[in-house]
Amino acid sequence: MKKLFCFLFFAAVLTASVSAQTPLETLFENMKKEFEANPSKAIQERAVEDYVLISGTGYIANKQQIINLFKNVSKVDARFQDLKFRQFGSILIVTGREFSVRHYADGKPDYTTDYLVTYVYEIKDDKLIYVSGQHTVPASK
Repeated sequence: MKKLFCFLFFAAVLTASVSAQTPLETLFENMKKEFEANPSKAIQERAVEDYVLISGTGYIANKQQIINLFKNVSKVDARFQDLKFRQFGSILIVTGREFSVRHYADGKPDYTTDYLVTYVYEIKDDKLIYVSGQHTVPASK
């Protein structure tokens, strides 16, 4: 019985430690959920006025251009892998790979992306504020 109790205890601890998120990961996950639900609103409310995104297709977009890009998007499904979080004071730099699907409200076909990303955020009032982003199209294997 004692062995069973010890096994269950260590299994519970291991499970909790594997599934636990760091505070930065939690901030990022919360921001991701807001963006997925309403990307245009998320950028409008959470991006600095001089926000800039360098796209994987070669253009540079400001905050208003990104809001316009997402105005007919009903939601986004985004999945990330190989994320790295680096914090410098109140600045957070997130790098990794993003796979996303934009679902349009106006009948346009879904748009799928696959980018290597670098996002810069400011941590303010327990939220992430969008500062800048860069997308890079991955090299072919």
